[in-house]
Amino acid sequence: MTQELAEQGSQVFFDSGGYYVQMGKLSYHELYMPLLNAYKQNKWASVYTLPDHVPTSQDDEEVVARKVRETIDFGQMFFNEMPDELKPKAMPVVQGHSYKQVDQCLEAYIKLGVKRIGFGSFGTSGANSEVNLATHSAIQLARYVIDVAHSYNIKVHLFGLGAPALVAMIKGIKADSFDSASWLKSAGFGQVFLPFMRSYNITYKNTVSDVQQGISTNDFKELRSFTNHYCELCGDLPGLRTHKMFRAVHNLIVISETVDRVNGQDREQIRRIYENGSIKYRGEYEKWLSP
Repeated sequence: MTQELAEQGSQVFFDSGGYYVQMGKLSYHELYMPLLNAYKQNKWASVYTLPDHVPTSQDDEEVVARKVRETIDFGQMFFNEMPDELKPKAMPVVQGHSYKQVDQCLEAYIKLGVKRIGFGSFGTSGANSEVNLATHSAIQLARYVIDVAHSYNIKVHLFGLGAPALVAMIKGIKADSFDSASWLKSAGFGQVFLPFMRSYNITYKNTVSDVQQGISTNDFKELRSFTNHYCELCGDLPGLRTHKMFRAVHNLIVISETVDRVNGQDREQIRRIYENGSIKYRGEYEKWLSP
């Protein structure tokens, strides 16, 4: 099915599987050969992510430095072993918690002559460091990577960020693309998205919890109207509460719609949504998108 989409003109990115290394499901070195073989057997995609070793917020400085060095060394080796026809589609990943480490990655990747670079060093949380966080320091590093890469006509992809409320930031720092599994993960916890807003738990009645804040039917309808969103999935509120896949598809539609809007010209509506959203994101428009 994915190959059919590529053949029909869709851009398909191959991820490296570094997320599973990040969660501890396999070692970084176990990733190399299966990934290389998979790429050799599937030459129809648009982008091929090189193997990266993701530092987490729990790693000390020595571990972070080792992971950055491994990302660079194994990334270069992997690139050299790729079929020549895939090398123009290779996307190495910048990792690091300091500008020095980021510069080491950029210097190595610019020499490779790649057309796209990924950035994955966001803060992490969760039992297995499986959740990426848009910390202030990570955003500044990402902005720096984008500025440098763009000066060499290299595009930048952000890994692991995709909540609707963060889209203003992603647009504001001029990232070219991003990905996230937040639409699916959030659905599993009963949460639903709306354009440019924080998520709310449609299955949970507690309106006090900061993380799993519930939302009533009437409040959800009001926010849906205010954000000017409607799809068949959220039109069936009982189904949205009951079925994870209803919430997942609804969330994916919302992310797509949010991207379309931020790429459009209706900035006034976006500003109103942020101003009337959660306190945490209320200043996002002025910070990232205001003229």
